[in-house]
Amino acid sequence: MGNFKKKLAVSVIIPTFNRGRMVKEAVDSVLAQEYKKFELIVVDDGSTDNTLNLLQTYGHRLTLIQQQNRGVSAARNAGIAAAVGDFIAFLDSDDLWLPQKLSCQIRFFNAHPEALVCQTEEIWVRN
Repeated sequence: MGNFKKKLAVSVIIPTFNRGRMVKEAVDSVLAQEYKKFELIVVDDGSTDNTLNLLQTYGHRLTLIQQQNRGVSAARNAGIAAAVGDFIAFLDSDDLWLPQKLSCQIRFFNAHPEALVCQTEEIWVRN
């Protein structure tokens, strides 16, 4: 897991709408993080497909918030309102993280306590 100066908690927020075919991969990539001091909040923004049923299978491993469809920004804001971590990390429901993502960012914040934001590189895969 690494030697960190401070064990900072991260609130990971995934907004989702009708992404039953891909949200599992996003959730699983968060649950597979090397850095384990996080909470996972998934906000279902009124899905009409199997997204909600799929998310319910994770049980206590995530916090599931349901709301009427109000858009991705409202879903992110609902996740922020429920968050208790020292930091907020967003992940879209059609994306995924490499296992070291959170540990790398926590190392950065421990090395740079004055920092308020940390952006990581993206790899785009199409088709």
